[in-house]
Amino acid sequence: MFFGENYEPPEWEHARKQGRLSRQLLKVSRNYPDKIRLYNFWLQIQRINKDKVKGDFAELGVYKGDSARLLHLMAPDRVLHLFDTFEGFTGTDLQPETGKAATYSTSNFADTSINKVLKNIGGDPERLKIHAGYFPQSAIGMEEMSYSLVNLDADLYNPTKAGLEYFYPLLAPGGVIFIHDYNHAWEGLIRAVDEFAGTIPEKLVFVPDLDSTVMIVKNKSESLL
Repeated sequence: MFFGENYEPPEWEHARKQGRLSRQLLKVSRNYPDKIRLYNFWLQIQRINKDKVKGDFAELGVYKGDSARLLHLMAPDRVLHLFDTFEGFTGTDLQPETGKAATYSTSNFADTSINKVLKNIGGDPERLKIHAGYFPQSAIGMEEMSYSLVNLDADLYNPTKAGLEYFYPLLAPGGVIFIHDYNHAWEGLIRAVDEFAGTIPEKLVFVPDLDSTVMIVKNKSESLL
């Protein structure tokens, strides 16, 4: 992986040889730059399916839909909810930021649109649910939902905090939340994650991908143990 050799986790390699990976997923995986992130998504989805964890998938911070495309290809039967302004950052969220995020403006990540995202993801449009607007207002009326996988890629303190506070109570036992960019460059995001992590029983699971993802795997209730 690090020295130019081809690397596949054993379970991925086994699934590929058995023909259980779609041609489209294999094609996308070859060009996806962060292989650790890709394989981690896939392995967690295999665990979720094996453990029969119920619930939809969700992503907060979609941008152009590259990670959403992976999630949809890996679990085409799951409904995937996509939350984003589709217009870049808001000035309100940028104002309190420090570190790398303080150098950003409302024009960053604004070069996208709903149509571009849906075209990039492809797949089954009936399984893709767009929720455009400022979060969590864009999720009003969805409080009874249940999620098995949530990908948070919102970069900033306010949306990361809002995402954790909203999705964690709706996460099914055994479900997982990924938080992308947990590294020193994103000071507000780290603060939001650390503050929230202090309020829950689970510990953060660190993933050595290119931008330092952390995961929260929700404990199973005593009735399921």
